[in-house]
Amino acid sequence: MKFDVVVFGSAFVDAYLTSPDFKIVKSDKSPTGVALCEVYGGKVALDKMVMTTGGGATNVAVALERLGLQTAAVCCVGRDDWGLFVRKKLRQEGVSRLYVQQVAEPTSYSTILVSGDGGRSALVYRGASNKLSWQKVEWEKLTPDWFYVSSLGGDLAMLTKIARHAQKQGIRMALNPGSKEIAAGEKLTTFLPHIEVLLLNRQEAASLTHHQFASRDEILKDVAKLGSRVVAVTEGRRGATLVSGKVKLNLPAVKAKTIEETGAGDAFGAGLVAGIIKGFSLEQALKLGLTNGASVTEHFGPKEGLLFEPEIKERLG
Repeated sequence: MKFDVVVFGSAFVDAYLTSPDFKIVKSDKSPTGVALCEVYGGKVALDKMVMTTGGGATNVAVALERLGLQTAAVCCVGRDDWGLFVRKKLRQEGVSRLYVQQVAEPTSYSTILVSGDGGRSALVYRGASNKLSWQKVEWEKLTPDWFYVSSLGGDLAMLTKIARHAQKQGIRMALNPGSKEIAAGEKLTTFLPHIEVLLLNRQEAASLTHHQFASRDEILKDVAKLGSRVVAVTEGRRGATLVSGKVKLNLPAVKAKTIEETGAGDAFGAGLVAGIIKGFSLEQALKLGLTNGASVTEHFGPKEGLLFEPEIKERLG
C-alpha cells in the first residue's frame, strides 16, 4: 500500500490522573522552579482517570490520518495486553499497523499527574519503545511521500538509516527530535540539511544552537542556518515562529480553554506538515498547526481533540 506519510517514534499507554489535592509549590530543586508535590506516605483521592494511547508515532500518525492522509506507524510495543490496546486504537483510527514491531519487553507506559491549571508531571517507563530496531524495519516496502520522525530515544543509528533511505528514495522528511537527540548536538545537526521540516520548541532550539540566554531572533537566526528548508519553533502559549529562506512568520497561540497540554506539540507538528503536504501557504500551514495543538489542550490526552479534515476550513476561516 502506498502511504502519504510513515511516522517513526514511540508508542505508549497513558494514564491521566487529576485531583484537587495536587499541590504546586515553588522549589529551587526543580529544573523549572516549580514542582508538583504530595505528602510522602499519604494517599491522594483522584477525581478523574483517563486511559488512552500516546507516544510520538501514534499521536502524529493519528493526527495526520484525521487530516486526510494515509499513514503508517513504525513503533514498538510489547506482546502484552497494553500492546494489543495500542494496536487496536491505531486500527480504529485507520492507521496501518504493518510496521508495528512487537517484543517481550512490556509496552511503554506513563502516568501523567494533571494539575488544576493544565500543567502536568509525567512518570515515564519507555519499555518496548527502546527496543525499536532499524534491522526489523522492512525498508524495501517503505516508499511513502514523507517520513515524519518523532523522538527515537536517542537512537541515532535508526535516524541515520531513516535519513539514508529517505535520500535514496527521494522521500521528504520532517523531524521533531526528542531530548536525547537534541543532547547529541553536532551528531544531530549533520542530519539537518537533509530535513524538509524541522520542529522544535524554544528550549530545544536554544540548546541546539548553544544559546542559553539569547533572544528569540538570535535563536531563530542560528537554527535557520542549520540547513533545514522549513524550521518551526513553538513557544507554548506565546505561539510559534516559522522560518523558510527569506520568509519569517510569527503567529500567536490560538485561544483555548486548556484542560491538559500533553500532545500539543505532536498535534502542532502534524498540522503544520499536513498543511505543507496539502499545498497550503506556509502561513495557513502554521495556523493549522497552532489550531490543532490548541484543540488538543482542551481535552485529556494527546488524541481526543485532534481535528478532522472537514473541520479545517471552519477552523482556519
